[in-house]
Amino acid sequence: MKTLIDIKQDMSELYDAVKAGTVDLKTASELANISGKFLKAEQLALARDIFINNKQLVIENDAR
Repeated sequence: MKTLIDIKQDMSELYDAVKAGTVDLKTASELANISGKFLKAEQLALARDIFINNKQLVIENDAR
């Protein structure tokens, strides 16, 4: 599973590819939309675990 850091890196690389002209804007938009949906699903799962299932929030530092 990708982490937030992985997605940020992917979006950064996608932005660079669009700037360089190696990826068209429509494809980049679709990929960004998919990433946004993935992040929203993870956000909802986290909220469900915390507020409905009463799980403890654990934050891990993935700093590289």
